[in-house]
Amino acid sequence: MHDNLIDVIESQDDIVSFKPISKGRSASIFKIKQRSDKGHQKKLLRVIRNISPHYQIRREKDLLQYLNQFPEFIHFNEIRRDQFYYLQFFDYKGKRNLNSYVLEHGVLNDLDAKRMLRQIVCSLEHIHEVGFVHSEVSPENILAGKKGDFYLLDVSKAMPSLPSFEAELINGCHRFSAPERLNGHLTEASDVYSLGCTLYYALTGNHIYRLNKSKNVLDQFWAHTHHSIRKLNRLPVLWRCLLTWMTQKDPAKRITLSELKKWLEEPTFPELIRKQSVTAEHSYPEDALTSLADEHYLYPTFKQALAAELNGDLITAFNLYENCAFKGFSRAENNLGLMYEKGEPVEQSFEMAANMYKHAFEKGNPHAAFNLARLFEAGLGVKQDDYKAYKLFEFSALRGNLMAQNRLGEYLKNGKGVHKNTEQAKYWFSLAAYYGNQFALNNLKLLS
Repeated sequence: MHDNLIDVIESQDDIVSFKPISKGRSASIFKIKQRSDKGHQKKLLRVIRNISPHYQIRREKDLLQYLNQFPEFIHFNEIRRDQFYYLQFFDYKGKRNLNSYVLEHGVLNDLDAKRMLRQIVCSLEHIHEVGFVHSEVSPENILAGKKGDFYLLDVSKAMPSLPSFEAELINGCHRFSAPERLNGHLTEASDVYSLGCTLYYALTGNHIYRLNKSKNVLDQFWAHTHHSIRKLNRLPVLWRCLLTWMTQKDPAKRITLSELKKWLEEPTFPELIRKQSVTAEHSYPEDALTSLADEHYLYPTFKQALAAELNGDLITAFNLYENCAFKGFSRAENNLGLMYEKGEPVEQSFEMAANMYKHAFEKGNPHAAFNLARLFEAGLGVKQDDYKAYKLFEFSALRGNLMAQNRLGEYLKNGKGVHKNTEQAKYWFSLAAYYGNQFALNNLKLLS
């Protein structure tokens, strides 16, 4: 895939100059000067490199527009599509995140730490009010503004506070993630936990469990589920108690945002926190995956099932998938559906396959939606229905499934289950082909 990101930025008529700030897995950040009727203005430009998951990008745009009414957020100006990129423009409030600020200027004093906490709590309240969790509160996602204000950044991973396929995905770094994410659960309490880890960094310059250089995601989660706060006694007693309260392993025992706002006005603690004794625990098992699975966490159990299936031990894989599926883990429900559909290692049942796919689809799983669409298309286990197949392919395609994008293009090209639309078909073929789907590339050539 040819990366012409710089060419895309340079092709924008109103961008006078630009300077890179950071590059992430899915987006890059630039400081730019933008020409307008008011002259040249500093702006923050975020360039999204993967436009395949339309639904998430559209949802993020709607959330950003809603949050524009609140001064706690950096104002979102506009979003543009250019080739296979989206460009998001924001007001410029500075370029240093909390992580780089602490590295350059040292830890926050009590006054600045409380200001940071107060402003981020307000930001999270606004996000939670519409049923979302931020899911990635961290020092990298808090901007330390030039005027002493702190802004919560990047709502691209914000998601509804419900068990969902999105919450089940454990990609990239999780040094600040709440332990319940191992079960595919994220709630408002999860953001409080991540904010507690972030507050510890702001006060000490270190990670709460010393995961600064850790790259093994399962070791990271082992620390979140088992480790105690490092060198807690070096902090003043008020911060000690608050951090203990914010980072309870059990989400139900954590301080809420409303309680946190009251604490900022008048610090008090429940008896549970005042009397809680902390036993130092900093060790790691030889195999975090096995140890976490033995404790019945769903993500590591699912990973064990994947490994067993890959090694040909289908009975073990089936039993592990079934265990996760019984607890509502959509990725296991989808894989269990595939086993019922193939008839290995159980008796073939398209009805059971359709049932498993349906449960997973209802949690937003795009792969299950694609598989259920195939059954509706063929009339296997369900009544044949091209329109339902089309809608399920569309659901999956909008969430980035390349095979579904190709199939959606085929339905539009042939007028199957929907009115024929060659231009729309060409669009979906182009998108899937750009990200490497060979079937879509062949279909695109046939339309040319």
